[in-house]
Amino acid sequence: MAGAHKPRALPRLILHAGFHKTGTSSVQEMLDAAREVLSPQLRILLKRDMEALTAATRDHGRAPSPESLGRVETEAARLFDSLDPADPRPLLISSEDLSGLIPGRLGRRGYPEAPALLTALLHGLARSWGALPEVTLYLSTRAPEAWVRSCHHHHLRVARMRDDAASYAAAQGDATDLRAMARRIARALPEVTLATRALEETSDLPHGPLTPLLDLAGVPGETRDRIPVLPPANASLRGLADQFLALNRSELDREALKEAKKALIRKARQG
Repeated sequence: MAGAHKPRALPRLILHAGFHKTGTSSVQEMLDAAREVLSPQLRILLKRDMEALTAATRDHGRAPSPESLGRVETEAARLFDSLDPADPRPLLISSEDLSGLIPGRLGRRGYPEAPALLTALLHGLARSWGALPEVTLYLSTRAPEAWVRSCHHHHLRVARMRDDAASYAAAQGDATDLRAMARRIARALPEVTLATRALEETSDLPHGPLTPLLDLAGVPGETRDRIPVLPPANASLRGLADQFLALNRSELDREALKEAKKALIRKARQG
């Protein structure tokens, strides 16, 4: 129609929604350290920037219901209401909480709530901005054995898990194939383009597991050169699995167990 205004293009969304224990903490620490450097090219949202939304996704993971899913959509809409859709910079959101609980928490196998959670998030986005932008769903993955070991170690550290790694792996079954999991989630989200990269494939890249996200965002080389490269997050805690398991199987009460684990962690971090 003559004289009609062409609608303003919405900024691209890169949604890094997991998976747990695939370098996500390292990615988020580097993004946080590089906010100022990246701000001319990229808007960044991490967990602390969207606490109400990630609290809603975790609540839904614990006790899924239509009401809890509705809260996820509402909090997503509120989040995107706070963001300017006229800002042309790509928007990068990174939080594994957006896919639900870490597998093994409350007996969860894999990521059963991820498709519904991410659908609710996108509905909230469309509600706020009037339409969906171009969305890339990035799911970082990891080789099954290493991923199981890392997830199991996490549970040993933060909960009273008494199962050994083999029992944990058996309970997860074929849900340890994160590439297949990513494809299943993406099939439920026809609006998105799926991108994946295994943690093992990124170890020699200039910015490790952050590099694929910088590629997706089109961050130029001169900007990347100014991004600090940080050591892997939580590396100092590896190797404590047997000690955590022994503590979890002990007769220590909850508070004594908590203090004993803190002492182990302090000692590991002090070298």
